[in-house]
Amino acid sequence: MRQLRAWFVRLAGLVCRNRSERNLVAEMESHLQMHIEDNLRAGMNPAQARREALMKLGGVEQTKEIYRERRGLLVLENLVQDVRYGVRMLRASPGFTAVAILTLALGIGANAAIFSVVNAILLRPLPYPEPERLVRVWESAPTKGAFRNVVNPLNFLDWRDHSRCFESMAAILDLMTNLSANGEPLAVQGLQVSPQFFSILRVPPLLGRTFTSEDGVAGHHQVVILGYELWQRQFGANPQIIGQKMDVDAVPFTVIGVMPRGFSFPKAHSEVWTPLPLARSEEWKSGRYLTVVARLKPGVTLEQAREDMLSVANLAAEARPHFNKGWSAEVMPMLEDSTQGVRRPLWVLLAAVGFLLLIACANLANLLLMRGTGRRREMAVRSALGAARSRIIQQLFVESLLLSLAGTAAGLLFAQLGLRSLLALIPQNAPLPRSETIVIDERVLLFTFLASLFTALIFGFVPALRLSRVDLQNALKQGSLRGGVGGHQTLRRCFVVAEVALALLLSVGAGLMLRSFSRLISVDPGFSPEHLLTMHIWTSPARYHDNFRRSQYFDRLLTEIRSAPGVRAAGSTHFLPLTEKISVSCFSPADQPAPTPAESPSAQFLIISSDYFRAMGTPILTGRAFDVRDNFNSQPVAIVNHAFVERYFPGQDIFAKQLRVCWTIEKPVDIVGVVADARQAQLQQVPTPTIFLSNSQAPMYFATLVVRATGDPRQIARSAEVAIHRVDPGQAISDIQTMETVFSDSVSSPRFQAILLLVFAGLAVALAMIGVYGIVSYSVSQRTNEIGVRVAMGARSSDIVRLVLREALALSGIALGFGLAGSLALSRVLQTLLFEVTPTDPVTLASVCCLVLVVSALAAVWPARRAMRVDPMVALRYE
Repeated sequence: MRQLRAWFVRLAGLVCRNRSERNLVAEMESHLQMHIEDNLRAGMNPAQARREALMKLGGVEQTKEIYRERRGLLVLENLVQDVRYGVRMLRASPGFTAVAILTLALGIGANAAIFSVVNAILLRPLPYPEPERLVRVWESAPTKGAFRNVVNPLNFLDWRDHSRCFESMAAILDLMTNLSANGEPLAVQGLQVSPQFFSILRVPPLLGRTFTSEDGVAGHHQVVILGYELWQRQFGANPQIIGQKMDVDAVPFTVIGVMPRGFSFPKAHSEVWTPLPLARSEEWKSGRYLTVVARLKPGVTLEQAREDMLSVANLAAEARPHFNKGWSAEVMPMLEDSTQGVRRPLWVLLAAVGFLLLIACANLANLLLMRGTGRRREMAVRSALGAARSRIIQQLFVESLLLSLAGTAAGLLFAQLGLRSLLALIPQNAPLPRSETIVIDERVLLFTFLASLFTALIFGFVPALRLSRVDLQNALKQGSLRGGVGGHQTLRRCFVVAEVALALLLSVGAGLMLRSFSRLISVDPGFSPEHLLTMHIWTSPARYHDNFRRSQYFDRLLTEIRSAPGVRAAGSTHFLPLTEKISVSCFSPADQPAPTPAESPSAQFLIISSDYFRAMGTPILTGRAFDVRDNFNSQPVAIVNHAFVERYFPGQDIFAKQLRVCWTIEKPVDIVGVVADARQAQLQQVPTPTIFLSNSQAPMYFATLVVRATGDPRQIARSAEVAIHRVDPGQAISDIQTMETVFSDSVSSPRFQAILLLVFAGLAVALAMIGVYGIVSYSVSQRTNEIGVRVAMGARSSDIVRLVLREALALSGIALGFGLAGSLALSRVLQTLLFEVTPTDPVTLASVCCLVLVVSALAAVWPARRAMRVDPMVALRYE
């Protein structure tokens, strides 16, 4: 501790320009030399004389320590001198310093902001113990293009009982839940989970306990665990909540636990958890709807787990070939699975801001070279006075490092502001996964610090090497204004070419994304989102336990809503379009032998009510829509879309067909209508073959109501709620929003990417054009004498303008070649992010090239005007 305190005292002395330590070392060196000379006169040989002198001064080791300390102090003192001198030089050029810091702040701030998003979503481990051992297990169909699907209950039980690579495995069913909180109906997102769920995630409850194996037995599963936010919001954070009763879907449940703040399962923002009782039964023999999570045993690799699941899936296929033939299993790390849809876009955005930082570095290197030309005389004087080249490089590099650190500090402020803007672009109804954890944390700070060192090396080291190589005779004779800049000029032009090429690369990416987004939002979704209100309801199975009661309930509910003022039409569907939710069912023609479910063709299906197509604005092409004739006791009917007819019955009379649908309807259904195609899951996906069944004949427990208003749909929201509560006062309602909001949220991801790339491309073009302006402006100042001679020889103003513009356009033309080559090389990266646009889209490439050439010409206009005003008499005397 005493030695450490002494070291800090010495360092403080250096900062205060205290020379006492240096004087002490010099004095000891003088005494050592004096003792050596005395010993030599006494007849000792040189080695003995030095050894005796060192011993007399306190021993060899102590003296070595003094010399080591002297060297360290000199290094620190030189560093402090360089810092002081660098600060003075930057203060002496406030304009240059401000531009340099602002340029770096933009590049580093953009990188810090995007890295914060990448870090939170892709790099930060999941918030569970040993998250690298958590995996998701899917059913897959290699014969259907490696199609991934949720899991059949019987297959899950086989996996759980026969797999050898997992500690445990849990099934999850994602459903809305109706609670009765303080006497009021409340709809919350819930998860039904098998009892092993919490032991797999290894997150203990804040209060109470989690599920045990007994809770997963039918008849003993009326227990519930609450989320922290729900406990705070609805129950006032009551610590006595454990053991209390509450109605969950109209059934009394006992609260046994409260989970800690922030606990959630990826992609499922649930607020209540109830047990999912599963047992081997015929009722589970068909249907796939479970999500499966598992924890690997210690030492088991992902490849071993995949091989194990392939063999287990093969056993399930052999046991139930009618259902599982052609199906297998796929194992994915849970972090990779939960971020699968955003991984590539986020890496593309991080690469984009990396290019932006490189452009900023090239711009700063150019500025330093131009500024360094004016300091050639200073470097020559320092060299003439004995300064080593390494010493000059160190001084120049320290100045670059100071700029970089100042730019980093400003960049962190920009990053904080930019991060708020980024989060504002993320819609609340369609957030990025794990977006709630996006912050500037210690990892982001470390990344930003390393980025600052990288920028100091990139934009500081090369100019320092070039400027430290000084021709003393020319520099001292010519001064700091002119001459000897040819090599530097070539290097500056190379930097400008690199800037423009990278800016072109970013601009092409932004142009492609904008063109893709424009194509996307111009797609006809197959319905009219204007004046349309949507809301979700979930009926309690205990209250509406049979199909007939549910059918009658939905019919009465829709009748009440249609009678409300301002309502033009009202219908229901079990999955709302553009919410990335679909249902798929197998089917077969009724006039042919029934194939097994595994061998049957499949189509998307939707359970809808009468008046649904009228409410959505989707036209019936032929036939009719569902109406009062299609009740619970009548012959089952179906409507198909145009894509279904074209895929399975092209050129045939579709109304002469009957279909067997692998759903709850046991009788074959008659086809009574063909409807126009509509986009169901995403706008990017072409309409798929779809079968529509009547909610009056095959009702679901849940539905999304679609209500078309005569005016603003938000104005009928209250009257629609009142109509629903007239039918059932205990019915909870959730997700009330307009269809235009749903439509906007469905394109939020491509809009987010396009906006960010456009911003980065704009900054890149601005920085590149500053570079073009700088190199052309400096070239004009260096060629003043030549321009004067040209004017004196009769050159016109247009000739001078062409001379200046030629240089700018020549540099930009070279950069276009490199930039286009780079954009073609990166085309595969953008391919999966584009919609109806190819990465080599000629319109985009031509537009961006023209834009770059035009902006380059504009950047050269001001230097060209200055060159036009050169007085030949003044120019000829300029040297």
